[in-house]
Amino acid sequence: MRSTTKKRTPLSASNAKRLEELCVWITENFDQTLGWTQLTKKSGFSKEQLVELFQLYKQVTPMAFIRQVRLQRKNNLTINLQPELFDNIKNLVNDSDRLT
Repeated sequence: MRSTTKKRTPLSASNAKRLEELCVWITENFDQTLGWTQLTKKSGFSKEQLVELFQLYKQVTPMAFIRQVRLQRKNNLTINLQPELFDNIKNLVNDSDRLT
């Protein structure tokens, strides 16, 4: 009788490095369409392996990681744009003061 235990993706330095490279790629390409096809093609892992490795190393699913990166980037962009927006508003106020 065959065992029905699930074969686990081994914890290894090689897998950890490949996963980190994928995470960097996700971070650099967060604004692109990132689905299972892109993730498996880029990493060389299957969908099941990716889920398992992300859970082991990142404690989230791959899709949750992508959402976190996008949210973080959105918040950073918002924070980075705020001083610029403030300067634009200040310039508009100064320009309107000069006109009156």
